[in-house]
Amino acid sequence: MRGKSSRTWLRNALKRLSTLEPYTFPEIWNSRIEFSEPLIKLDANENYFIPREFLSRALQEVVSEVDLRFYPVVEYRQLTESLAERLNLPAECIVLGNGSSQLIDAIIYSFAKLKGKVISLKPSFSLYRMRSKVHDVKFVDVPLNDDLSMDSKSVLKTAGNSGVIFICSPNNPTGNQFSQESVLSIVESFPGLVVLDEAYVDFADFSLITKAVEYQNLVVLRSFSKSYGLAGGRLGYLVANSELAELLKSRILRPYSVSSVTLKVALKLLENHDAFIPYIEMLKDERRRFQQKLNNLNGVKAFDSKANFILINVSEDDGSLGDKLASRRIYIRKVGKIFTKGFAYRITVGLPEMNDRLIEELKILI
Repeated sequence: MRGKSSRTWLRNALKRLSTLEPYTFPEIWNSRIEFSEPLIKLDANENYFIPREFLSRALQEVVSEVDLRFYPVVEYRQLTESLAERLNLPAECIVLGNGSSQLIDAIIYSFAKLKGKVISLKPSFSLYRMRSKVHDVKFVDVPLNDDLSMDSKSVLKTAGNSGVIFICSPNNPTGNQFSQESVLSIVESFPGLVVLDEAYVDFADFSLITKAVEYQNLVVLRSFSKSYGLAGGRLGYLVANSELAELLKSRILRPYSVSSVTLKVALKLLENHDAFIPYIEMLKDERRRFQQKLNNLNGVKAFDSKANFILINVSEDDGSLGDKLASRRIYIRKVGKIFTKGFAYRITVGLPEMNDRLIEELKILI
């Protein structure tokens, strides 16, 4: 009887897990195409403007310096102190994670797991919703206005007096950055925790990261994946008041969750921060050119972006355009029907030759 009962419990657990929303990996994930083959991959917001040789050189230097027999204690401290100096913030307010996704998970688990809830925007980064469901936390999203702005009053009304509010700004997938006033009005009025996800902020106009140490209920997330091109390294960090940061570091996050190699590579990149500025400006220049070309296509609306991607809506499409492009080894991200008419896609700002190839294919397909 015990064995049968145990199997029933396990079967029920597996059944619950099967109802969770799966993460939709880029389409290339399920194909046999190798990255070395000719393809245009514009579906994951990776940064092609950072020269691969630049990152490879940093990695090669680290390989000879890191002693993998030791846990990454020294490297964690070094990178935290370097970040603190770069941001002009106290080191004790910075927490590193295995990608910002780990930090998102830890926040949901810590502050919304027991009778809590998570509030976000629609559309926004799907991970907030997905990880809430994994932890069996109530999730509620608040639609953006027609102009893609945020209705702060609606967010506060929906949130009530408790929970965690996630605000991605610049927002993924819409690309727009919400005003400082709208974000801070929520922080100042909400008694729960507000998480401002600034993964794409280096491509935007401003940052609120220094505000995180001024408010008791504000956390700001950052990533090394975008502006530093370290997507494969999986490194993110957050800034919060010292009490909250210490609790996350010492009680919630797994110890040694970021490898010595990743931490050391990030340190070298951070020490050469000024070298990345021209690449960021190049991407922003290309973003402007690319948006104009997209808007010149019949039936395509490309929205202003403060990120390293552009949201478009194709008026006469049902999602099949993405499939047709994939058959031509061009990959963009399907977003869905978020407007009254048409189908929306998120397109990474690639190198000029990549973007031009996409434009030519769109001229044929649309």
